[in-house]
Amino acid sequence: MSSATPLPRIAVLLATHNGREWLPEQLASILNQRDVDVRVIALDDESTDGTREWLIEQSATDARLTVLPSQGRSGGSAPNFYRLLASADYAPDELIAFADQDDVWVEGKLSRHAALMASGGYDGVSSNVTSFTPDGTRTLVRKNFPQRRFDYLLESPGPGSTFLISYRLADRAREVLADAEGAARKVDFHDSLLYVIGRASGWSWLIDSVSSVDYRQHESNVMGANVGVRSAIARLRLIRGGWFRGHAVALARVAMQVAPDGIRPELEKMLSLFEQRGVRARLRLAGRVGLLRRRVRDQGIIAVLVLIGVW
Repeated sequence: MSSATPLPRIAVLLATHNGREWLPEQLASILNQRDVDVRVIALDDESTDGTREWLIEQSATDARLTVLPSQGRSGGSAPNFYRLLASADYAPDELIAFADQDDVWVEGKLSRHAALMASGGYDGVSSNVTSFTPDGTRTLVRKNFPQRRFDYLLESPGPGSTFLISYRLADRAREVLADAEGAARKVDFHDSLLYVIGRASGWSWLIDSVSSVDYRQHESNVMGANVGVRSAIARLRLIRGGWFRGHAVALARVAMQVAPDGIRPELEKMLSLFEQRGVRARLRLAGRVGLLRRRVRDQGIIAVLVLIGVW
């Protein structure tokens, strides 16, 4: 990159909770990103393992790391990221990324995604990831199946740790989250919320085929990589318990809040189908799964679960 060309400026929002074991490797992989002007803004969620103290020590020797004052226990990963969005001081000329405490970023992740955003006019970029387990097993987790018109109501475009978003998308998210009683606060994952706000606003999003994050799998993962039989069983339990349907309802309500007038009627129909359980509603919803999931295999699975009344 020419010295005359300014480096992309990127603010990375790092949410932590009892992650002292993994943070050194993760933080190094962020601060060592090449061809970008990167800084990290961290908010710790009342860790008891020395995480916050370690971060403060690191910030004393590296001005690129800022540790925000404690705000008390948030109650979960998504609420902590929402507080980060509200509290972090990022500038209009910066792009915003999100970091979990336990992953490892691939070298060149940020510069590649910044270049993709600039070349395509995207407001969001995410990517495939590579999950890895303590025994060394590595598995590509593909997220870049073709986007569908309303896929943002049922799935995210990859883990939030792969996200790079524009300032205007971050600013729109802050506006939506400002309502403490609004539907956005009921969305359990920040990646799902950011994706629905961006896409429902009519802005474009790219899911990159190149894996940008080594996605650590361990017992403390909030959701995990959705790989293997155990993960499938866990998700089926969530489906049977109504979590996925309730999450879709919350996302549809957020989408209606930000969507242009032209697509709001279709979103209202989707919301109505999510909220109904009758046979006719199930038939209509099953007929629309092609608009709601990117992967053809997943479309078939969801359609069957809807028809038999499980989803």
